[in-house]
Amino acid sequence: MLGDNERGGLSGNAVAQLVRRATHGSWLIYTRSGIVRTLSGRTGQSPRGDMTGVNGKVSEIQAFIAGVYHQVAVTGADGASHSILPISLTADRGQFLSDLCRREGARSVLEIGMAWGLSTLFLLKALIANDAPVGAHVVIDPFQSSDFHRAGLVSIKMVGLESMVEFHEEFSEFELPRMVEKGRLFDFIFIDGNHQFDSVFLDLVYGNRLLKPGGAIVFDDSWADSVFLACRYLESNYGYTPLAEYPPMRPGRRSRRLYRALMRAYRKPSQPVVHPRFYLVPFHEGLHLGQGTERRLRADGMRALKAGDRMAARQAFKAAVRLHPRRISTYLRLLRTYLPWAGRATSSMG
Repeated sequence: MLGDNERGGLSGNAVAQLVRRATHGSWLIYTRSGIVRTLSGRTGQSPRGDMTGVNGKVSEIQAFIAGVYHQVAVTGADGASHSILPISLTADRGQFLSDLCRREGARSVLEIGMAWGLSTLFLLKALIANDAPVGAHVVIDPFQSSDFHRAGLVSIKMVGLESMVEFHEEFSEFELPRMVEKGRLFDFIFIDGNHQFDSVFLDLVYGNRLLKPGGAIVFDDSWADSVFLACRYLESNYGYTPLAEYPPMRPGRRSRRLYRALMRAYRKPSQPVVHPRFYLVPFHEGLHLGQGTERRLRADGMRALKAGDRMAARQAFKAAVRLHPRRISTYLRLLRTYLPWAGRATSSMG
């Protein structure tokens, strides 16, 4: 998810590089009117319709995505502009997701949780590159109208890919069983819906039934306790093998099992795993519950410290210490809140 102080997870230079790469060296930005504006100030008609072939369409989608991150906003069905902060997939995570889907050669994708539609666009870019058929991308999101002004669907229409998407405005716990009953199968599944453990677990159980043998499943926000536990269960009880993670674990880290990446991808076994009736492999050994909350508190403390609010920073760091009393770096950050120049020094360094 995007933080309040992020512009789609990219700095100004990174946005420019993304746009430049997307348009093969032409510095173009999509505007809401469909006009392409160069950074030098010249304007021209949208390349939509002029670009031919798979590479052209992929570049068009990438340019549109870059424009959204540059503006930090999308257009809703009401015609208004809506900020993608603080709930959206960051650009680096989106690129990881798209690259993985493309490498897997996926031609059918199930996505749970659409929000502002950026993850959908990243996946559509991969599907186009893989020459996927019409209706290849199935999306479930019960809040697309109520919370997101149908902006994800509007973006899909703006890039001319309505025929590629089958959309269900329904809760996943209701829609997924219907898909299982119909015998539907997918090459690739992306889970980014309700992050409460019971909801993630249900998405996992039904996702396992909907995923083809050897297919890939990806979880966003796998740093959170609820999602991390679901991932551990998938490995220990369903026999899934780790496929990729973002960001990758630093060299020298002792335990991959306890590493909390932002995103995790797994491969389903090619043959079903059969267990005895009361089979269960414990999946929470060594797990420090509250680690996701602790990480968030530490981040909140640093933001408060940079803003000069030493009292708020102090409260956040104290709460983090209670969750993980052995982390020395948190004590050092807490100590900084008692230094009268700490906030100003941190701000000047940032």
